[in-house]
Amino acid sequence: MINIDEIFDYTSYNIDREPHIVLDNTKCVTCEERWCVNVCPAHCYAWTEEDKKMSFAHDGCLECGSCYILCKPQAFTRWRYPRGGYGVSYRMS
Repeated sequence: MINIDEIFDYTSYNIDREPHIVLDNTKCVTCEERWCVNVCPAHCYAWTEEDKKMSFAHDGCLECGSCYILCKPQAFTRWRYPRGGYGVSYRMS
């Protein structure tokens, strides 16, 4: 059985310049839970308490959708899978 940390050893990315996820991080300021920071297995989200700002890096996204499901302030202006040929590719052997 493979664990989540080992998945990164078996993945490759073809990163699109156009992000497939766009975040309105002004909405993140009102969020008390910020589940996206804790639920993202690729650690694409980071909250800076000092600046009161959420940052997001789409280039390491595993496209699991957990952030989209758990986002209470609905801070996404766009959440879709990457265009054909881009994004994550899994290889399990």
